[in-house]
Amino acid sequence: MSRVVPDTNVAISATFWRGHPRRIFDLARRGRLILVSSAPIEAELIRVLSYPKFGLTAAEILPIVRDIRGVAQSIHVTSNVRIIADDPADNAFLECALDGEADYIVSGDHHLLSLGSFRGIAILRPRDFLVKEGFI
Repeated sequence: MSRVVPDTNVAISATFWRGHPRRIFDLARRGRLILVSSAPIEAELIRVLSYPKFGLTAAEILPIVRDIRGVAQSIHVTSNVRIIADDPADNAFLECALDGEADYIVSGDHHLLSLGSFRGIAILRPRDFLVKEGFI
C-alpha cells in the first residue's frame, strides 16, 4: 500500500473542494493508501488556514486539523533537510517523506514539483498520482 505525504495545499483543497485532492483523502479513509504527516506539517497547515483569505477562527480550524489527524499517520521527524532555499517550510514535506518511508509526496507547489523526486520518493500533482497508482 502506498504511503503518501500530502502538502498543505492538497490538504486544504481536499477539505474545501471536490476534486483529485479530495479523492486522495477519501482513498485514505477507505484504507486504500496511507497518508503520512508530522507535527511541522500540521503547524504549517494551521498557519496557512489562519490566513485572512480563509476567514476561519481557531474554533473552525480545530475540526479541520482533527479530521486530518484522523486520516493521516503522524510520524516523528528526525531528518533535517535543507534542499528548498526559496521556501524553507517546504523542506518539512521532504523530511516527513524520508522519515515516514513515503512512496510519494503529492503537491501543487512548484518548489516541490520542480524536484521531480527526492531520494527515490516521487513528487507528483494529485491527478498524476491518482493516474500512476491506477485510481483513475
